[in-house]
Amino acid sequence: MDAPAEAFDWPELFGHARAFRDRHAPRLIAAGVLTPADVDAFVHLCRTHALLESMDGLVPGADSFREMIQHTNLSKQFQALCKQFGLMPQARKAGKLSLDAPKPKDEFGL
Repeated sequence: MDAPAEAFDWPELFGHARAFRDRHAPRLIAAGVLTPADVDAFVHLCRTHALLESMDGLVPGADSFREMIQHTNLSKQFQALCKQFGLMPQARKAGKLSLDAPKPKDEFGL
């Protein structure tokens, strides 16, 4: 049986990064997608999500040109990391992944 999310050696996460981890880690662990070996990459995904959330109110324009480029790059990075963990619909389909918890087996192991 996989370890619960609380048993993983997580670095400290705050705000949106922590909320993202708390929302997705249990499902990914239950599905066998997230293991202790993947914690660093998943934490990077959580922090990237938090950075994107912090840029949510950004208004495109000449005054925010650099921020818009940063937002675009972060979005690409976020999508690439999501694909690695099966968090994008097409990635789940291509990898034949299901993020639903495995169905309990009966007394015959079926």
